[in-house]
This record gives sequence, structure tokens and C-alpha cells, in this order.
Amino acid sequence: MPATTRLIRIDAALATAFGPAPRFLYPDPVEMLVLALLSARTRDEIAMAAHRVLRVRFPRWQDLLEADPAVIERLVGRTTWPDRKAQTLQQALRALQASRGRLELDFLAGLGAEDAVAWLRTLPGVGPKTAAAVLLFSRLRLRALPVSTGHHRIAKRLGLISRRAGAEAAHGPLLAMLPPDWDNDRIERHHWLVKRLGHDHCTDRRPRCGSCPVRELCPSRGRIRPAPEHRIRQLALPFPAMGNRPHPGLAPAGPTESSSALRHKRTKPSFSIETSGADVRPGADLITFPKTEQLEARPSART
Repeated sequence: MPATTRLIRIDAALATAFGPAPRFLYPDPVEMLVLALLSARTRDEIAMAAHRVLRVRFPRWQDLLEADPAVIERLVGRTTWPDRKAQTLQQALRALQASRGRLELDFLAGLGAEDAVAWLRTLPGVGPKTAAAVLLFSRLRLRALPVSTGHHRIAKRLGLISRRAGAEAAHGPLLAMLPPDWDNDRIERHHWLVKRLGHDHCTDRRPRCGSCPVRELCPSRGRIRPAPEHRIRQLALPFPAMGNRPHPGLAPAGPTESSSALRHKRTKPSFSIETSGADVRPGADLITFPKTEQLEARPSART
């Protein structure tokens, strides 16, 4: 089955399961640029909340250029990598002002979609996903398809792209796969449907294949192993008194050679370390192990 035909069938099944997409607002392209930079590896509701906080603190984006990066980092602290995003926001807006003389992106409407994406990617921190989001979701309304991490994962599982294709390399094939008669509203709805599928069913760690609305069209159905959950083992302090018992996380010491056997080996001077019991004090957050080091120099056999 051709890839475009499979994509149309997948889109129809998702539309039947999830219903119509919500209505979207098309903000200023610079507003969308800030929001897209904040949404990298971050849920939409958190990125939108951070955008509103920035807008209240900086009524003009020109004021953000002169702000302390530490202040911006605190304002967007709930997003992923807030320190990097604070720097990226200022660098991208400064580059835009230096290139255009003011903070505006409406001139991109006169360019083609490919040229507009190429120009946006010259800004610091702007990749293909951010550029596509600015073109599709702002009032520019140019033909583009943002491919998020979830969209990229679902496209690989559905067999639309190669499993070896990276997220950036997937933008071109997936955009070319869209039917040519789809307008921006239809592309926007498809983007929302795929995002809803990744949120409700085709999750990263534990996909719910049994209730997936496109399970009959998915070649990966039943072959996705749930990823293990990453857990960090932490031992509470203070540790219980151990006395002379071996520590549970350490292997028992093996047999040691006698000093007479070591003397016949052509070895360099070595250290022998004897460790006494641990000094564990109730309520203390520091455990010290007193050590006694003995230096035993052995003459070389060649001397």
C-alpha cells in the first residue's frame, strides 16, 4: 500500500475515534516562535503557562532582550532545560532584531515554505520542528508539518518512515507524504490527531495497543515491549549499625596471599590497607571509615 494511502486511512480512523479537532488561534509569528522554543520536550500546557508568565513579566519582547537570564530561567522553570531556553530565547530574538531591525516575521509570508523554513533555521536554537510550528500555527499559515518526538515515534511504529530515520530527517518525508489537496486546516487537524494518539494510546514506555484505534493498520502491534521504568535506589541515612557484618552491597573479600608468597613475586612496593568497622553515628549524614595504611617496601629481585 502506498504511504500516502496508508496515511489517509490512519487519519480517517483517528478522526472517527477522536472526533473534530479544537479550534486554534493564529498568533503573531514572533509569539509563536517564543512558544515553540518553550515547548521543546515540554508538555503543551506547561509551555503555554510559561509563555503567559513571560508575557505578563515582559509586555514587549524587546524588554526580554535586556533582562537578566537568571530571571528568565526562574520564570520558565517548569519547562525542560530552563537554563538553556533562557539563553536560546534571548539569542534568537537578538539575531532576529539584528537581521530585520525589529522583532517581526511577517515578511516570511512573501517567501515560499521551503525558503521560510531555511531562513528561520538561521536563528539560534531553531530546528525544523520549531520552524514548521511558526509557519503552520501562526497567522503566516504556510504549508508545514511539525514533527514532535511523539509524532516521530508513531510514524516509525506505523511504518510510515524507516526506524532508523531521525526526528529531523523525518520532516521531509512526512510532509511529502501528505495529500496535495490538504489545506493548512487539514494538516493542522492531522497533527492534532497524531498527538492525541501518542498521548492516549501510543505512549513511549507502555503503549496501549489493545485499545488503539489504528491497531489494524499498525505493523508493530504486539511487538512493542514495554520499556522498563527507571528507578533510583537510595539508602536512607543513617544506616543501621553494622558492627563486623559485611555491607550488603559489597562482595565478601576473597582469600589473600601470605606475605611469604608475595616476597617471591617481582612486584613493586605495594600498600596493604586494613579497614576497621564503620563509624556510624545516629542522626549523622556522614559515615567515615578509619583506615590504617602500612607501606611495605620490598627489594627488587634484580638488585
